[in-house]
This record gives sequence, C-alpha cells and structure tokens, in this order.
Amino acid sequence: MTTSLQEQTVISALRQPLRSALAQGAREAAQRGEPMLVCVTIPVPPIDPLALFEAAGPETPGLETEERAFWQQPEAQFSLAAFGVAVRLAGSGSDRFDQVAADWRRLTADAVSGPLDGCPVAAPVCLGGFAFEAAAGVDGREDDWQDYPDALLTVPRFLFVSQGGSSWLIASALVGPGDDAEAETEAALADVSALLARADGASVPEASSDDIAVADEPDAIQWKETVAAVVREIESGAVRKLVLARRVSVRAGEPLAWGPVLRRLRTRYAGCTTFAFARGASCFLGATPERLVRLDGRTVRVDCLAGSAPRGTTEGDDRSLGEALLRDEKERHEHALVVEALRETLTPLTSALNVPEEPRLLQMPNVHHLHTPVEGTLSDERHVLDLVARLHPTPASGGVPQDAARSLIQSYEPFDRGWYAGPVGWIDGRGGGEFVVAIRSALLREREALLYAGCGIVAASDPEREYEESRLKLEPMLWAMSGKDS
Repeated sequence: MTTSLQEQTVISALRQPLRSALAQGAREAAQRGEPMLVCVTIPVPPIDPLALFEAAGPETPGLETEERAFWQQPEAQFSLAAFGVAVRLAGSGSDRFDQVAADWRRLTADAVSGPLDGCPVAAPVCLGGFAFEAAAGVDGREDDWQDYPDALLTVPRFLFVSQGGSSWLIASALVGPGDDAEAETEAALADVSALLARADGASVPEASSDDIAVADEPDAIQWKETVAAVVREIESGAVRKLVLARRVSVRAGEPLAWGPVLRRLRTRYAGCTTFAFARGASCFLGATPERLVRLDGRTVRVDCLAGSAPRGTTEGDDRSLGEALLRDEKERHEHALVVEALRETLTPLTSALNVPEEPRLLQMPNVHHLHTPVEGTLSDERHVLDLVARLHPTPASGGVPQDAARSLIQSYEPFDRGWYAGPVGWIDGRGGGEFVVAIRSALLREREALLYAGCGIVAASDPEREYEESRLKLEPMLWAMSGKDS
C-alpha cells in the first residue's frame, strides 16, 4: 500500500520527539516507581477532523475497540478529533465532578509535555462528559446508557486539533518503569499511519434514511398531563421552574451512520457546538447552542439560554415572531430565572461580571431563543471543573430552586436522561477548557436512536404549547438522521 505525503509528513515529524519523550517518561517513571503521562505536540498538515472520526472504525488496527470523540465549532473554526485511550478518568455519585478534578490534577502535576508549537490547547487534553444526574441505586444507569457512566473523561492516544487553517497532533501515552520507548514509538506511528490512510481514502457518505419510524404520538397526551401536573407544583410553591424532558425512540431499516448525521449538523447549525462521543457500538452526538462554561485563564464565559419561539416562513413573519418572543412575559420570566441563578452563582467567584440587562435573540434555523451572554473575571485561580460543578444543572436544564427541581424531575420523568442535558466538553493542561449543555442530542446504537427535548415549565405554561415546543426542538436531530425536513 502506498503512503501519502500527509502520512509521511506526520510520521517524520512525530517519530523523534515522541521517542525522546517516551524515553524521558520511562526514566522518570522508574525514579518515581509509578507511571508517567507523556504528551508530544507537533504541527501537521490540515485535515478534516470529521473524516478522521469516521475513519477510526472497526478496520483501523489498534483502535477498533477504543473510544473516539469529535468536537467542532464551525463559526469559530475550532475542532478536536480524539482517538484511543491513554488514560481514562471516571467518577460516580454526587461528588463525581470533584473525583475527576482531583484525578486530573494528580495526573497532570508531573506530566511530561513538549512545546505547544502554536497549538491553541495545552497538552495534556482530555474530553468527555457527565450524566445529568448520578445513577441512583445499585442497578446504576439504564441499559441504554451503560456505556456512559456518571463521569468519564479520556486523555486520547491521538488528538487532532484544528483552528483557522492550522492543525496539530497531540500524541499521549502512560509510560511505566521499564517500558520500551522504541517499541512504543513504532506502535504509535503504525496506528497514526493507519488512521490517516483510512481518512485519506474514505468516501463521504451523505445518504438519507428513508425508513425512519418515530414512536412519538402515544405519549403525547400523558406528557401534556405531566406538564399540567408540574404547573400545579409550581402554583403550590414547590418550585419556580422545572425543565421537563421528553424521550422519543427512532428506528431505521439499516444502521444509522454517524458521519452523515454530524456533517448535516455542523453545516446547518454552524453557530452551535457539534459533538460526538463514541463508545463501542454506540455514539452520543448532537449540536447544542448552549455553552455551560468556558474558562481561559481567569476569563469565564457562560450562556443564559431560555425562552423559545419558532422561526417564520417569510422574512416578515420571522421578524414578527422574534419581536413577539422578546415581549412574551412567560418566556421573559423563564429566561430571567436562568439569568438570576447564574448571577448568584458567579458573583461570589468573580471580581467583575458583565450581565446585559436585556436578552437578545439567538436565531437557529428552526427556532428563536432568548440569549444573554455573561462574561466575568475570576477573583482567583480555578479549574474549569470547579465551575462546571457549581453551574450544573442550570435553570435552563434543571429548574429553580435546583435541589427541588432535580427531585421532581426524577419523580415525573420515567426514564434515565443519561448524558442528555449533562455537561460535555474538554479540559487542557492549564486547567481551562469548555463544557456545553448536551441538548439537541441523541444516543445512536445500530438501527435505533433515542432523542431528547426539554421544555422549561413555569406557572404560565400551557401544555399544548409546551408539547409543540418539544416537537420543534426534536426537529434538528430528526432531520440530521433522515436528511429530510420532518
């Protein structure tokens, strides 16, 4: 088999720095008596990260049973494509954020890491997510979510980073005392070569699924009755707002290909974060408009996203619907609860916090949202997971007050949310990173998919209107899987 110029370039650039770093890691591991994390960052020729994600299938030597992840913000021209496992960090229970954060600090404290070479993220980097709620009882997660525990972050063996027109490769390994640096280097180079060869020769399937069946309507009446019950809870003073989710099962006549779904999402929803976390035969993916938190140094950015209305079919109709949303008392009240809660959470942590007085419209292809971007300066150094733990779940995905809302969600939703509406994202070696709220998402496994949509219920909520809103929010994933507007 011939080797492409791209493969030759990457292998040539990676061989010597990786060999040196692995040898150094083995020496330090021998001195300490424990494994060391080793990372090497090199610039590489530009490559489509989604082509790489699609390429790392069952036929790729060394990667066939391992995790892979994809993260892209098209408008920001930023993407990550991750393959394999160097280190896996897992947590469970209510303190799962703290468990993973502590493990990450220990892992990175003495990591061997080469120069950045201009890379926008500092090695080591891990990617992963957290369930909306820790699993209850001895049975753990529902069967559908068995591959996605309460908390799971992975340092990939290979991470391709792209920003603007530039790309980098971060190769990582956990090196133990006595490991053979030469053998480890050649094994890593062989796997990278196989991955690049597959990506270089892969076709780009865009086929639609004509035979998707949605088991939707049977639960419509029951869900509307649940909305009415939640409104009564709000009127009684139990909560001020509760986000109620629906789950819809989709079946196709043939296995659902993940790549075409992601390609459609990143094209139509370029202003969103498109993500995918594949484990075994399943893949949790979506395109979310909602950032939970981004941390750069001491600069923290958060999105307040609550309140929705459909897009219009004409320019004038669309403008009228947007203006009506900005005036809608029920939607403005729902949005204000989110802004108020985030302000209360962030104010004690910041020396400066900018919260616009009025929301703006965030326009998705199928929906208007009320949106308030919040930016602040932390008063001291913090890890991004410290902020994730404080902010999740926001009133936009849980409710107000938080604890009462979480309890009622467990009472009223007859299913496990899994990673839906949980934080998913990445962390780099500086303790910064970004997590989004995993809405507008689905869990795909072979011919089946589970789709989720949530609606914020307040005292003025109307069950019929909330049901129509949930259908509107399901449309992006239904369209992405079928290639056709529903």
